[in-house]
Amino acid sequence: MINKVKSNYIYLIFLIPLFPHYETNLSNIHFDDIPIILYLISFMFFVNKKEVFQELKNFLPLFVFITYLLFQNLLIYSETINTEVFRYIFYLLIFIHISQLKKENFNFKKAPMLLFYFFATFSIFSYFLKLDFGTDSYNYWNIGLNLNEWGFTPGRVNGLQAGGPNSFGDLICIFGLYTLVNTKNSYKPAVIICAIVACFFTYSRSSLLVLIFFIVVYIFSQSDWKKNLGVVLLSLLVISNFGFVDRFSSERETEGIQDRIQMQTATAGFLSNSEPLELAFGNGFNNIGVVNDKVGDIEEFNEELRVTGPHNSYLFLILKYGIIGTVVYFFIFLKLIKKIFSVNLKTLVTSSSILSILAFLTLGLASDLLHNHTVVWFLYYLLCDVNE
Repeated sequence: MINKVKSNYIYLIFLIPLFPHYETNLSNIHFDDIPIILYLISFMFFVNKKEVFQELKNFLPLFVFITYLLFQNLLIYSETINTEVFRYIFYLLIFIHISQLKKENFNFKKAPMLLFYFFATFSIFSYFLKLDFGTDSYNYWNIGLNLNEWGFTPGRVNGLQAGGPNSFGDLICIFGLYTLVNTKNSYKPAVIICAIVACFFTYSRSSLLVLIFFIVVYIFSQSDWKKNLGVVLLSLLVISNFGFVDRFSSERETEGIQDRIQMQTATAGFLSNSEPLELAFGNGFNNIGVVNDKVGDIEEFNEELRVTGPHNSYLFLILKYGIIGTVVYFFIFLKLIKKIFSVNLKTLVTSSSILSILAFLTLGLASDLLHNHTVVWFLYYLLCDVNE
């Protein structure tokens, strides 16, 4: 029994997007923290401590970034540890754990694929059955179908993770691409249809565009591209019956795009007017927020307002970590960058990990995805594969 737990507790991390952000009776612990806590307890119990220190040298960029966060906290708060530091320590432990499992030829492909099938099923069933499981502790988006008055659709589907329908669309996009590459050729058309339809029901434009773009890029790398391109066109025909054209052409719905431009422009202006020290080292975790064209201290905003990031993960990196911290952060992707420039395009797009990471990084241009820790844990899981 103990050996089985030791071999399989890595799967606890795949429960993170399935546990909603509910309050618990324990102070500062939410329901979606439970898989992480169980994982950390298991890691400390089973891991060989000596091997952990030996493995650290293989993941120096992430270790250096954590060290930077400790220094930044000391500079800003006169203390070192906060939630953000613990999250990146968690990602570092995932790196170490998976590197050890790979030595045992552990198969990592099935769990992400099973999650994709769950996400797709949940999205499609929630849309047609109008499922509504209430809100999480953020008290903003329903889990299931969120009704609206757009006219061309009854509403948008949100998943169990934090972040709303856009984050759910991102999950379906990324896990769908991962599944597509790892699925047998005979099942690829079904994956394409499920991914596009399920993603569309979140009505996240950026998720759908990124998904379709990378599906098409992948398809053209395959010998049977004509058949699968036809499947993509069929999928677009299907979703056109549910407001596909209206979602992109409605004058009312372009306001969402204007909001993002407004938030990103305001953030760029805030950064350009920042003091040199703040621009260099950032403002720290959970200090600065954005509401439309206003950027400032989170505590200064009215509690009734929904304070977010700038809906651009890279601007958010500079806001939080500064230019120096952002440069240190990108060293985490150094091996990925080297691999991108050392192999041909076909090799890149036929790697499920690289294709999914590229989708992650692209989605970050129009969202705060890289800072949504109920989703971005999978990025570090994928990087473990690339970094080998």
